[in-house]
Amino acid sequence: MRNSQLGMSDASPCRMGIITTHPVQYNAPWFRLLNEDPRIELHVFYTWHDGSQEIFDEGFGKKVRWDLPLTSGYSYSTHPPNKKISIRTFWNMDSPSLQPAIEDFHPDVILVIGWNFRSHYRCLRGLRSDTQVWFRGDSTLLGSRSGWREVARKQVLKHVYSRVDRVLSVGTNNREYFLHHGLAPDRITFAPHAIDNKRFADVVNDNIAAQERAAMGIPQDAVLVSFIGKMDSNKAPGDLLAAFKKARQYRDDLWLLLVGDGPLRPSLEREIGKTPLIFQLPFQNQARMPVVYRFGDVTCLPSRSETWGLCINESFASGRTVISSDTVGGAIDLITPKTGRVFPAGNVEKLTEILCSLPCRETLLKQGKTCSRFIADWSFDQITKAILDNAPRSNCTEKH
Repeated sequence: MRNSQLGMSDASPCRMGIITTHPVQYNAPWFRLLNEDPRIELHVFYTWHDGSQEIFDEGFGKKVRWDLPLTSGYSYSTHPPNKKISIRTFWNMDSPSLQPAIEDFHPDVILVIGWNFRSHYRCLRGLRSDTQVWFRGDSTLLGSRSGWREVARKQVLKHVYSRVDRVLSVGTNNREYFLHHGLAPDRITFAPHAIDNKRFADVVNDNIAAQERAAMGIPQDAVLVSFIGKMDSNKAPGDLLAAFKKARQYRDDLWLLLVGDGPLRPSLEREIGKTPLIFQLPFQNQARMPVVYRFGDVTCLPSRSETWGLCINESFASGRTVISSDTVGGAIDLITPKTGRVFPAGNVEKLTEILCSLPCRETLLKQGKTCSRFIADWSFDQITKAILDNAPRSNCTEKH
């Protein structure tokens, strides 16, 4: 492991580089917070694109460009692959300009977000000996398979992580994953998955959502269950649709809202037909999401596999409780009897039971307030604190 005393003057800030593929709404805010702190000199290296153009999203099945500012408030540079790509793989994510740019920056710490791209992997093994290497990912052991492939994968990952000085764990399942792959507990630091709680909690969205919900023709006392995300087999919106149809036979106040796009959307539309109790909305960009979550009274994540499920964070911050499958990585940390329900992934019967047992809308909205208070502690401030508390002490002093 590299020495935590990096030999720079005590008057110098800690020079931190972050390597990630592209700007996302879950990272940009804490990049800004780090940049504002006088103890850190930050530069972000994007290895795919900088978000300035539409990029095809395979999950949504369409080109997407986020409508929030994601590259302001911090220093960054873009180091695209040596050829134009639409779908990322280990081999085609190779950025020839990345390594020289990192060397020019002379970082004390490099935080790599995701190792499974060629250029990222090179950084794990090609940095100066006095540069600490940190890693952030959200993988879990949920759904892991046995057999020789899994054994081989474990050995490869142990080798990868042996080159890392510190990992930033997003939650319990992620921590267990790192321990399983040979990381010592003292090299694992909790830095939670978080969203912009303040933006989602803004009460100005309450009235907007109430008016739009009424305009859809949804009764005020109806219990509206929402699915929000990519419509693919992994997200399993069909499981929710099947459970809803069964539950609707036993309670007439239940309604359903499906929000998103993806390969399953046409088949879902055919199955829904002209059912008046089910509404569909296409892909909604980020600025709209605090309103969209408020259309529903409870959000459902029926995913067959999900490393975390930031939809839970967003639902909670919007004041909505959550029903989640047990293969959503964040469920173990976020969902309690006071904040939601968990069911076995793929078990439509159990999901039907939960839908049938949901309380009235008024009670659900009261539970949603509990969710809002709970998620406040899962914040960008917690991420930056974890980084600052563990950054090399000799360098983390005031900027001049």
